[in-house]
Amino acid sequence: MEKQLELFEGVILTVEQEEMVARFKEDKAKRAKKFELENQQIEGALNEAGFVKGVDFENTFGTKTVTRDIELGSSWNDNQFTAQDVTTTECFGGVELLSKRYDKEEDKVVDTRIKYFNFEYGKFECSSLTGNYRKIKPTTLLTKLQEQRERAEYEMKANRERNNAFEIATNELKTKFPAANIFQITDYEGYGARYRTVTRLKAQFENGSYVTFNISHDGSYRIAKKYDAAIAAMNSNEVMEFFANQNK
Repeated sequence: MEKQLELFEGVILTVEQEEMVARFKEDKAKRAKKFELENQQIEGALNEAGFVKGVDFENTFGTKTVTRDIELGSSWNDNQFTAQDVTTTECFGGVELLSKRYDKEEDKVVDTRIKYFNFEYGKFECSSLTGNYRKIKPTTLLTKLQEQRERAEYEMKANRERNNAFEIATNELKTKFPAANIFQITDYEGYGARYRTVTRLKAQFENGSYVTFNISHDGSYRIAKKYDAAIAAMNSNEVMEFFANQNK
């Protein structure tokens, strides 16, 4: 009894409460053992598939002893109580896949970690790599991980080439047409399922007229859309006269 009084700071537990605390501690120990075993299985599957620890993944899994107050029972069953200074085994960390992504704002490839995936019956489910919830083999997971890292490098290269092309086109248009305000816009093209956004250059004039351009990888450009504010302001007779005069 002295040990019990010391453990729960003078609060004497009933036999039922002691049993509930014991079950809680046992459940925590079982869960820690279960997670430890699962962690070992995951790392084993990755190693067998050709993953390199420290390159393709890291394993930060561990256990620690934690002492804290816990709430057990329930008000519904009229047996809710607080057990003080209960010591249990807790888990922390786990396997994290090491990948990369392209940070457009910083214009560089940065490291990223994939912490959330499922492993069951020898297969992985990782939507961060596959884009879906289909279960795949560990070897396929490694391929997807490598592809994601390569895609980050490709995106950086492609974005830098695109930026360079837009800079070339912008400078040329500004030199040829200093009266126009030249800037990038997000535009739209296509219909229905083929509808998509595109980046274009826009040459905006003071009277409201504008021209938008598609830009090629070498900085050359071609007209995508054009708008004549002067014609738009004409009434039907003025438009007809304007076209008639073009054909004299």
